[in-house]
Amino acid sequence: MVIDAYPKVDRVASLVIFAMAILWVTVGYLVAPVLFAELPSKLAGEVAGKLFEFSSLIVLVVLIMLLGVYIGLEQSIRSIKSLVVAAVLVSLLRFWIAPWMAEIKAAYPLGVTRASPDWGTFSSLHGVYQLVFLMVIALLLFWSIQRTLHERMHG
Repeated sequence: MVIDAYPKVDRVASLVIFAMAILWVTVGYLVAPVLFAELPSKLAGEVAGKLFEFSSLIVLVVLIMLLGVYIGLEQSIRSIKSLVVAAVLVSLLRFWIAPWMAEIKAAYPLGVTRASPDWGTFSSLHGVYQLVFLMVIALLLFWSIQRTLHERMHG
C-alpha cells in the first residue's frame, strides 16, 4: 500500500514545492521591488517584511507537512534531504535573522539609514537573508525538478 501511494504523493509534493518556490520568487523578486519603487522606503520595508513573514510561515508549514508525509511513507532522509535543509534554512530566516532585523528597525522609528549606527549590522543581516532566501528557492526548485524527472524516467 505504501509503495502504491508513493508516486502519487511524489507528484503532488513536487507541484506543491514548485508552488512554494514560485511564491517566494513572486514575493522576493517581483512584489518587494515594486513596493520599494512605489512607496516610501520605511513603509515599503514594513509591508515587505510582513509579506516575507507570512510567506515564510506558509513555506515552513508546507515543508513540515511534506516531511511528515515522506517520513510516514518510510522514505530515507537522503530522498528528502533538500526539503530538510530548506526547512532548516527557512527556520533560520524566520526565527533568527528576521527578528534580529526587526529589532534593529524598531530602534529607528524613522527607518534605518546609512547614517544609523546599526546600518552595518542591518545591511549584513539583509545580505545574509537574501542569500539564504535564494538558497531556499534553489533547493525547492531542485527538489521539485529532480522528482519530476525521476517520475518521468521511472514512472
